[in-house]
Amino acid sequence: MDGLQLIPGGAAPVDPVTSDPFAFQRECVDAFVASWRARGFSPVTIDNDIGLLERALAALGRPACEVTAEDIDRVVGDLAAAGRASATRREYVQIFKGFHRFLQVRKA
Repeated sequence: MDGLQLIPGGAAPVDPVTSDPFAFQRECVDAFVASWRARGFSPVTIDNDIGLLERALAALGRPACEVTAEDIDRVVGDLAAAGRASATRREYVQIFKGFHRFLQVRKA
């Protein structure tokens, strides 16, 4: 057993998983933001993007793990009907896609 050594102690404690999907989503958003900080994103960028993500999630009205393509279409359609620019609509889709990808990779 070259290089391996047994260290006494127990496993790292694991917080209980909540059964509330919105509480779990909040934990996931916090982890998503922490990953941005760890990668060196500027605080201004993080604040802007987290605000956008929170607006997108609120507009979707359901936990991200339950969002369907139809939900995305509805939100984008609502934004268009409200006269929001195509760049704004694209930002909503992009921030959600990034968060959803994070969930798939890190929280699946």
